[in-house]
Amino acid sequence: MIKLVIFDLDGTLLDTIEDITYSLNLALQDANLNPITVDECKYMVGSGVKVLIERAIPNEKYYAKVYDKYMYYYEKYQKNKTKPYPFIIDTLKAIKDENLKLAVLSNKPHDDALRVVDYYFGLDKFDLVLGKKENNRRKPHIDGCLEILDTLKINNNEVLYVGDTNIDMETANNAAFIAVAVSWGFRLASELKGYDYLIDNPKELLKIIEELK
Repeated sequence: MIKLVIFDLDGTLLDTIEDITYSLNLALQDANLNPITVDECKYMVGSGVKVLIERAIPNEKYYAKVYDKYMYYYEKYQKNKTKPYPFIIDTLKAIKDENLKLAVLSNKPHDDALRVVDYYFGLDKFDLVLGKKENNRRKPHIDGCLEILDTLKINNNEVLYVGDTNIDMETANNAAFIAVAVSWGFRLASELKGYDYLIDNPKELLKIIEELK
């Protein structure tokens, strides 16, 4: 029986790509570097800010400046165009109505994850929100998964993990969770692998939960 649903954040719960791209391009501009497109940015995100910056710059000498500027701009502009995907809010409520626990696990810095979840959903809608902390390795390592299981007192065979990238599917498989891939995020459905379920609409999660009762 499923007792917990863990969601990735960017590309799964929230469409954040325009604000990420805009903030990154401002940081690149400050370093006299070429901008990137939204489509290019989609393939740079997913592994945390450090990797995002490394993928966007031509060499390491620009890293510190672009990283610091990006963090500054993203805090300032992360609420400009970001929005929940269609049917996400209703689906979260329906899952809660089934008396299941909800969590977020993101490679986004922990404070940023808390900030955007609180703004768009309210932290009280989730039992735990966990971003990338200094003492936790980023996904697909399962440090965050283990922290969630320990905090919420849940077994790994009682968890649905929902995400939009192969990093998420690897995370779910590494933690022995049931892996649910979504087609509405930053990757094409044809690029995803390693999932137990592939869904096109958040409401399909309710059918999976019912099936696994």
